[in-house]
Amino acid sequence: MTDLTTTDSRTNDPTTKSQADQPAELPETESADPPRSPDRTHRRPSKMVSVLAVVSIAAIAVAGVFAYQLEHRRSLDTSRTEAVDTAREFAVTMFTYSAATFDTYVDDVLAGATGPLADTFTETSSDLRATLVDAGATSSAQVLEIAAQSTAVDRVEVLVIIDQTASNATVTEPRQAVNAVVMTLEKQEDGRWLTSDVANPSASQ
Repeated sequence: MTDLTTTDSRTNDPTTKSQADQPAELPETESADPPRSPDRTHRRPSKMVSVLAVVSIAAIAVAGVFAYQLEHRRSLDTSRTEAVDTAREFAVTMFTYSAATFDTYVDDVLAGATGPLADTFTETSSDLRATLVDAGATSSAQVLEIAAQSTAVDRVEVLVIIDQTASNATVTEPRQAVNAVVMTLEKQEDGRWLTSDVANPSASQ
């Protein structure tokens, strides 16, 4: 049997045919970057998304609280202003009267009153009429100072300092007095402010 040999032109070394047919082995190379764990790759983005979600929810909640507080403060300011303006007008109405126009006076007071004040004034108006008409009494009033003592959206207490000048048929010289009253005003469903109580703060002391 003939043994076929070939000569490698680069090395002049004889090689057999079986050796020539074998593929050359490639040198092993080391990977520059080790493979990343799939778990690590996906864990960081998920944590970041969770943190961003929490931050967003917290920001929305804080914004909601601030918005509510701001709106509530505006509502209180509006209630205070409306109630004080109403109390100023009603104080003049209630403490300005004349025996000659008593019926109109009663109607005007009841138009601005509600609750206990309306009930009490209705019950005592007959006696008050007799007293004022018999005495020929008159009174005029003006507001010197006014301020809200406490404020809720639908209920405000207002301190009113009133300068009142009164006279009657037997007193030729009008008498002037300064009185302080606390008026409680309540907001009605139709938006009006009505007075439910008028109290003298010094009477309870």
